[in-house]
Amino acid sequence: MILEIPAAKRVDARNGQIENANRGGAMLKTHMMKLGAALFGVVLFYGFISMTSAALFATRPATAVPVGEDGRAIAMDPNVVLAEAAPAASAAPAPAADDAAPAAEEPAEALAPRTEIDPATIVGDATAGEAVFQKNCKTCHKVDGKNAVGPHLDGVVGRATATVEGFKYSKGMQAHTGYWTAERMTAYLTDPKAEVPKNKMAFAGFKDDTTSIENVIAYLYSLSK
Repeated sequence: MILEIPAAKRVDARNGQIENANRGGAMLKTHMMKLGAALFGVVLFYGFISMTSAALFATRPATAVPVGEDGRAIAMDPNVVLAEAAPAASAAPAPAADDAAPAAEEPAEALAPRTEIDPATIVGDATAGEAVFQKNCKTCHKVDGKNAVGPHLDGVVGRATATVEGFKYSKGMQAHTGYWTAERMTAYLTDPKAEVPKNKMAFAGFKDDTTSIENVIAYLYSLSK
């Protein structure tokens, strides 16, 4: 047996369902609005706290404060503090007379081109010395007035050091001032690097071969006459 529900009751039931749905939607909307308001209030609160903290705890430039003998700070005029903190605008004072730059030294007196050589200091054999020169020196030096790897050596005995025109001497040789006497040539030909540090000559020296040194000096002296 099928019971038939009257049409009026069906309409009332449907209206009730619609009313319940509307009531639920209104409640949900109300809750969402409350939640949004609460979140907005939290954001405003934290923003206010952040601004207040920044204002209270902002770092300020340190200012030196004088302290008295009792350990307490001495009150100062703020205008004085500001004046002391400002950079000095005036130019630096001129140096005292004692601090002035020293006067330029006068250049050293130039050496004469040559000096006299005592013939008694020339003790070698010029003829034997020519053979020594041909074997050990001619690769880099000439005796015809022309420069090669090294400066020409005609007239070298008695000549001022590092004075051959047109030749670029090392700084070590430029500092080796004086004259090429037999004594100085002996020291140089024995060990060039020891006698004139940082010179450019590749020859290592005659070392203990004093005979060759004396002979080649005699040969070069003969070219200086």
